[in-house]
Amino acid sequence: MTARRHLVYTIALDYEGCCVHRNMAKMLVSSLLRTRFSGDVLVFHNSPIPLFQVPRVGIFEKSLKVPPEVSHRQFGEFVMRYKHGVAADLPMAGYDKVMFLDCDTIALRNIDHLLEGDWDLAFCVEPGSRIQDGAYGAYLTADERKHSRREGINSGTWAVAASRCAELLERWKELQTKPTGVNFRGFRDQVTLNRVVLDWDGVAREFPRNEVALPLCNGHAHTYGGFSRAALVHAASADGPDYKLRFLFSLFAGAFLYDTELALLNIMEM
Repeated sequence: MTARRHLVYTIALDYEGCCVHRNMAKMLVSSLLRTRFSGDVLVFHNSPIPLFQVPRVGIFEKSLKVPPEVSHRQFGEFVMRYKHGVAADLPMAGYDKVMFLDCDTIALRNIDHLLEGDWDLAFCVEPGSRIQDGAYGAYLTADERKHSRREGINSGTWAVAASRCAELLERWKELQTKPTGVNFRGFRDQVTLNRVVLDWDGVAREFPRNEVALPLCNGHAHTYGGFSRAALVHAASADGPDYKLRFLFSLFAGAFLYDTELALLNIMEM
């Protein structure tokens, strides 16, 4: 693989016979290409066919297998472990930054600027949340639980200096083996990433809120005019994948297939 300056990776695993996450990942990659992302993109998926029949420069795909004993009920939690579980398959040499994006994300503008700067960890908060809430704060100390005024950190949009990527993923993986001591809701990958970010010993920064939108998250109200101007839109929520796919496709179509004459519609509806 030819090294570029930055690498984005995502994970798209589906139940047998389903292709929703595959299609979301394809839309994510297409949006990065259409907005002229200058780096490479690596997609881990279990689709029986590649995302693209015609290879794209800088786009790479790697197959993952889901063990047959993983039930539908266990599937979501199992899949989330791959965020740090693919560490050995990430080609970190030669890159400046490595970014992870959940596959239920699309780029509406170029994201190169989000990966510039003298920091070694960047993260995205979920507006309107509290880090004490069960989806984020299961590993807080008693003092943090009482006094912290931070919002919860989303585990589906973050970036790290490539030189420290392996370290981050190892810390994340190790923490997931430790009990929380309190009840939590959601996926363990998110509550553990919150702890990893809080304990980070380097320069950490929050992505600008106008650049990464989470319009379906925590009931936080976003107008179309607001989130449609973001560089990244992440459909993080408890809504089902079909709902997310429909939502993201509407944004994708509006951003990349729209013209004032509605040429595509008129071709299809002749």
